[in-house]
Amino acid sequence: MTIRYRIQTSKGKVIFCGLLPYETTLIKHVTSQSQKVGDIGIRAGIFKNDSYTVYGFSSDPDFLKSSQKFKTQLNVILNTTDSIEEIIDTTKKSINKSTSRLIHNLTTLNAHNIQDIYSLIPQESVSGNMKKQISFAEDIVKKEPKETAITLLKVAKNNASMKVEFSVFKKLFDSNPELQIRKHNVHKVLMNMFYLFFPDFTDKNVKVIVGDESRHIAYFDYESIHVALYHLIENSSKYIKPNSTLKIDICNNGIHSQISMDMMSTEIKENEVEQIFLEGVSGALPTKIGKAGEGIGMYMAKKIIELNSGFITVTPYPNTLEETLGFKFQRNVFTINLPNSKQSLTKI
Repeated sequence: MTIRYRIQTSKGKVIFCGLLPYETTLIKHVTSQSQKVGDIGIRAGIFKNDSYTVYGFSSDPDFLKSSQKFKTQLNVILNTTDSIEEIIDTTKKSINKSTSRLIHNLTTLNAHNIQDIYSLIPQESVSGNMKKQISFAEDIVKKEPKETAITLLKVAKNNASMKVEFSVFKKLFDSNPELQIRKHNVHKVLMNMFYLFFPDFTDKNVKVIVGDESRHIAYFDYESIHVALYHLIENSSKYIKPNSTLKIDICNNGIHSQISMDMMSTEIKENEVEQIFLEGVSGALPTKIGKAGEGIGMYMAKKIIELNSGFITVTPYPNTLEETLGFKFQRNVFTINLPNSKQSLTKI
């Protein structure tokens, strides 16, 4: 049995309204706790206390037959309005936080793109003479081919980051995300995302070795796994030890295709192994050295991989702990497991 209802404060502020458009036009005619309104068989009622007013409408046969059942249900809604308002307020804050983060991240990435382009081709130089824009930019490309290539790679990475932001918002904040599970070549998908970050590793003089295991396949949603890989690779480029090696291996362990990322990176304490995958949590050392973000990347990666019937683990090796320039690094291995057959999708 269902009641559609509208809650408003004593001052008239609407907290929630689930009424049909036709029903909102009938509110002015509702004057008692239970009455018939309209010409299509609807029971309606109004309940009040010092803080709230609740209007209820229902076309449910049981409520149409029993005025007492209707009043009892509507009175329950009124008496739980404080809890309902709290739930609505919490949900709004969560949605607003996610939306604000999306807008902030997109604005930042767009600003980076503009800055990178104008650092190569000054804005004042192209805006002064519209007819010579192309020839001016062409001359810069000819004179600065390496700088042009670097700028284009930065812009490509920022654009990929924007796509990631949209994908996260669409996939993770949908109560029933639509996943297109298909067979993919793991090595190819990994490299499609990895090339965006090679300049970041080069800047830290990190040697990246990717095993040529191009025969392994897995079943997953391409768009969402791209997001997970983005966050994992970004995390690696941020926290890996300078002048070290990142070793990537792809293998098959039976029902999974495995991607392992083996590196010397910032220390992960024993009590942080599970915590680093929680939303809003960053490790102790990243926080200490000012490199911690909002603690959303690893949380996103784990949740997305699990949506694809896979899982991720991290294995730290405390016995490899070493200190460089006052920072502690150790060997950490991140392992991504994805189903390698349609049959294994149902076994996870």
